[in-house]
Amino acid sequence: MDDKQFEKRMELLKKSYDCMEPQLDPKTVFAQIEAEDAAQQSQETVTTQKPPSRWQKPAVWIACIASVLLVGVLVSSYVINPLTFVQTAEQEQEKVYEEWLSNFTKEYKEKREQMRKELDIPEKEFSEISLVQTTDNEVDSLPKRKELFQDVQNRNDNFLNSLAKNTLDNLQTPREQIQLIETYGNLMSFEESYFFYSGYSYSAEEIANYYSNKLVQYEKVLSQKPKSLPADLNKLIATAKEQYLELQYNGQSYSFRPNPVLGKDAPEYIERLHPNVLGYFKYLATGSLLVGGDLLYSIEDSATVLRLYEKTLVADKSTETDNFNVLKGEFENTWLAIFKGTETNPIRTKTGQYKPEYIDLLTIIANGGYGEAMRKTAQSILDEIKVTGQSKTLKQLTTYDIWMGILYLREDTFMQTDDGTTSMEINEGWIEQTKSLYDEYVKTKNDAIIETLNPFNIVSLFLYAHGVGDRDIAQRLLTDDLDINTVVQFGGMDNFKALYEMGGSSLSIRAIVKGAAQGVVGQQLSFELTPVVTENGEQHYRISAINE
Repeated sequence: MDDKQFEKRMELLKKSYDCMEPQLDPKTVFAQIEAEDAAQQSQETVTTQKPPSRWQKPAVWIACIASVLLVGVLVSSYVINPLTFVQTAEQEQEKVYEEWLSNFTKEYKEKREQMRKELDIPEKEFSEISLVQTTDNEVDSLPKRKELFQDVQNRNDNFLNSLAKNTLDNLQTPREQIQLIETYGNLMSFEESYFFYSGYSYSAEEIANYYSNKLVQYEKVLSQKPKSLPADLNKLIATAKEQYLELQYNGQSYSFRPNPVLGKDAPEYIERLHPNVLGYFKYLATGSLLVGGDLLYSIEDSATVLRLYEKTLVADKSTETDNFNVLKGEFENTWLAIFKGTETNPIRTKTGQYKPEYIDLLTIIANGGYGEAMRKTAQSILDEIKVTGQSKTLKQLTTYDIWMGILYLREDTFMQTDDGTTSMEINEGWIEQTKSLYDEYVKTKNDAIIETLNPFNIVSLFLYAHGVGDRDIAQRLLTDDLDINTVVQFGGMDNFKALYEMGGSSLSIRAIVKGAAQGVVGQQLSFELTPVVTENGEQHYRISAINE
């Protein structure tokens, strides 16, 4: 190997080191080589004139290369080992997940088949039930979510166990869900009872709908009411009964409805449910009390059911749920039908007089026979009929007025003071209800809404409209001689804390201002209200004066 070959090989070696990992710092090594080489040549020049051996330079190179390789080995042992450890840990986690998935999938299939057999539903139809279909899709997606669920499991050791339990719980039959009540304490809270109802009603209604669809082919047989039924129908009814589903007829068709609480076969431990949640279970068992705008049951039976609904609507503070709003609509519309009468249950005779049985009904309602919410309404109607033979309250009665009866009970909104006058707290619930009234009026521009309001509602609506800067609607609540521009502007209805009816010859209501807003509005606003007679002779209220 001559000098040129040697230099060429060393140059290639140097280039190869230039491609090594930065941690090896080859530039520093080569700089050191060059420095040592220069020092060596200088020393040889001073001490001796003997030509340098061509093996001296390779010796330095070899020594430095060895040091670089040693550093590389040390560094690689530090860098590679942790990666190997991480890869091993990931592989172990993946193995754990795969084992869990395999065991869980097997358990899921067994539970699924158990549910299908108990409900006696063919596989094809069972897989099309929304509840089962959704759960199947969730299980089928588990392999694709492996990385995500592994990451969650790393932060929560109990995640996979909880996931398995929650998924299997979706496959509980209505009977199994009802039996869970036995695991609660002697008396469940309203919140616990409602939480249970929410989960139970979803699956129970779906299973009931499936069985109800199977009844279509037996409608003719059922309508004939034979002494004996076909074997298949008997089996269907027996299977549904085991799930606390009752066969019912609503005057038009037959169906199955869940009735685990109020039915004759209800288990004893059902009494652990909070009594105020029973309105929800009653609706689940009964369905709508109105069919085609008419009462499905007798007035007395309907009013008895509404009394149960009343307790639930007063107790449940979660007013935004679908369950609450459905029950609220049932309560409002059914009471309105009872008060105003229906095609098959008219409240007047052919000569226009109120029927004696209707007067008797109003008397029972006014005495609290069907709850507290409608007592004042019934009493007002009775009083007006006794004086004039007619009732303005009944004529103007709307679902909003009926809902107000619930609000009074929910919030203890109206309170009697020592002097016999009435006061009302302006809280979040009242503001929200006033907002709903405002939104409805903005949407419809129906003056009949305003014409049915009592003085407290008139003042409340004014406070809300003026508080949001809607001077047009605020002006509609005033008499023609009162200009809205002369009224102090305030930031919102929440600047006020209460309304008080003031004694005296005129109808006056005082709005008490919260401390933070007194610097702008003052301590109170006093509203004088004047009855206004419309063209058709009806009377309603308008605000005739506002004093600070």
